[in-house]
Amino acid sequence: MSQTVTATLDPPSSPAIMLRTPKDMQDYFQDAHPSSPSASTVHASSPEQLVDKALHALEKAGVQLIEWKSLLYRRMGVPVILKNFQYLVPDDQLARASTILEENEGLPLSIPPRLLLRTGGDFYAKAKMHRVSQYASVAQAQHLMLYPASLASYADAELELKPRLTALAHPSCEKVFVPSPPAVYSSLLRMMRSYPRYNPTRKTLESDLSELIGYNLYGLEDGYVDCDDEKLCEKLEVDRRVKDAVCVVSAWRRDGELRDEDGWIAEALEDIVSGKGDIENVPWADPRAKL
Repeated sequence: MSQTVTATLDPPSSPAIMLRTPKDMQDYFQDAHPSSPSASTVHASSPEQLVDKALHALEKAGVQLIEWKSLLYRRMGVPVILKNFQYLVPDDQLARASTILEENEGLPLSIPPRLLLRTGGDFYAKAKMHRVSQYASVAQAQHLMLYPASLASYADAELELKPRLTALAHPSCEKVFVPSPPAVYSSLLRMMRSYPRYNPTRKTLESDLSELIGYNLYGLEDGYVDCDDEKLCEKLEVDRRVKDAVCVVSAWRRDGELRDEDGWIAEALEDIVSGKGDIENVPWADPRAKL
């Protein structure tokens, strides 16, 4: 079973449920519905244990789980801290899955502060966020986050059932669906094109793509290198790494692994990886268009 590292968060000096002034609301997630008296008992378990139990419940209910965002990037070599646990589920199963988590598993549905909605865009607006930590502050809260699968638009052929990333030795939910690396890159590019250039969701996607290329395709331990530092570039064999990465993308393109109905994704990715193109210049949506 694959192992990974989850965030360890220090408890605040006050409990999650407390009287707060409007000024403080921006620093806390609010429960969408009143918590049951047993909520504190639920959160006596660790976030990792609660997530495992919740995923197992969804699995038994026939909900398809697709690994996404931080968990997926960690699998692909990006050293992200796993604060939240993010999964895609079929659009027509999202509401039912959220109900199972809230009513059956006792995980409160959170309403994110407006500041997060403004800075994180659809990564908060379209998520069903179920709190798996005892604490609700923005700095310390942890969530199991479910998203509609249409957001990433993976095809069934791009998904494979694989062991779930978890620190638990004997998880109840052992496997989830994982998209192939070329599917991840083509999905990111498709999503980027669906948002206006300066939209917060788009800016997050640009950052995600940059980190994935640095860590996953180039294999750089720090994910980034100053191209003006010739000695460092020579030491890290940056030119070779770039050539190898371009070969990987070219092979994906040749083998039809980059789902590219409009015929632009493969070329755009090759240009970015080779250094000929810029991530910020990936096509974007008209800001007047409805997302």
